[in-house]
Amino acid sequence: MKTKILTIAILSIFVFSFAAAQTGELSLGTNYFNNVEVFYIADFDFNNGMNNPDIFEYYLSYIAPDGDGTPGSGTAIKISIEFEMIANIPSLGLNNRRIIYIKTTPFDFNGEVTISTKNLDLNMDNIYYTDGRELTGIGKDEFEFIPEEEFAQLQTAILSGLKLPAGDYMFNFGIYPEGSSGLAPLSEKQVISVGNPTDLELVAPGGLLDENIEIYSLYPLFQWESSDFMWTDGHCSECGYFIRVAEYNRTIHSSIDEALNDQANLPYPDNGRFYPLPSQLVAAGSGRGDLLTANNTFQYPFTDSKPLENGKTYVWQIQKVFPTTSGSELLESGIFVFSIPSMGGGDDTDGSTSGGSNIYLQILEQIIDADTYNALFSGELVGFFPTGVVTLNDTQQLTQDQLTALASRVLAGQISIKSIGVE
Repeated sequence: MKTKILTIAILSIFVFSFAAAQTGELSLGTNYFNNVEVFYIADFDFNNGMNNPDIFEYYLSYIAPDGDGTPGSGTAIKISIEFEMIANIPSLGLNNRRIIYIKTTPFDFNGEVTISTKNLDLNMDNIYYTDGRELTGIGKDEFEFIPEEEFAQLQTAILSGLKLPAGDYMFNFGIYPEGSSGLAPLSEKQVISVGNPTDLELVAPGGLLDENIEIYSLYPLFQWESSDFMWTDGHCSECGYFIRVAEYNRTIHSSIDEALNDQANLPYPDNGRFYPLPSQLVAAGSGRGDLLTANNTFQYPFTDSKPLENGKTYVWQIQKVFPTTSGSELLESGIFVFSIPSMGGGDDTDGSTSGGSNIYLQILEQIIDADTYNALFSGELVGFFPTGVVTLNDTQQLTQDQLTALASRVLAGQISIKSIGVE
């Protein structure tokens, strides 16, 4: 998977500055920052911030030195709020260009508030303390937008795609005490890398139906190409990659789409949906959850699946669900087809074979490297056929289900194998 180089300060609550006790305590931090991959311009309303998507939330608090320690007691201080959005958009030649900047006039502040994207508009007059008091006296002091020529270029790109072009977008939020000695300005900075991840192409195994591509593994590695993306699980629990694999039978199915929607091998038992693929942790967080991403490869699993069989043809498809300012969006790949040739052989009475291929050999093929496996079974183990007796650590005899579960943990990297012996 391609590595995304991204500096992003999110998902943890940081207190950036505390003043000395005699001047009170002013603090600013992040409650949450939801990663978003696509920004639709129509989702933002700078005249009424309550219509904006919920992307981030900061907390701001002040405890006065002459109060009793509770929010709102004691003498207020005057502060001003500053917000700006800066963009790096390679396709438009924009390098650290300020898109929008808002600064308020100084206003009295005493207590604790949370400020989110829903509070950021040209009025900024709809902010309330956490105890219910209205934060009054906020006015617009400065406002700046991208220069007209560059805005026209950006506007053309936006209107053609109805979303922000791919690039890095920085959100800077600052608090400035006015006339309060000993209180330093505070700031929070967030960066989102917008990739507009609408590309999704299958790579292997298989291809178009008329290509008649054959493979020789009952546990193939599925691969696809797609731009990396990230999501916050508390904000988009449905995000990630999903797969569905089903048998295609020309005598039953009139199309590969019909086959894909018939009884699936993965997930199994079939619930009529796609099988969710594992995610990877980017950054642990609090509030809205962890920041996650996903790989673009997946090995056919031993569990939650019906084994693939020799002599049969299968179809598969990938779904990609990613976060946008309008909510999650689903993208589907095309459908690939592959066949597994018949290998011959008989069936064991203990059910250890599937389509003439011994399940124990299939598991062994997956958990040791391909060179070692090929060397063994084209050399001294030619013709070897397992009896089904498997012993772990020379003491514990494993059932087929126990061996399958153990192999799944090996493939997931949870445990490692020291040695394998064959008698």
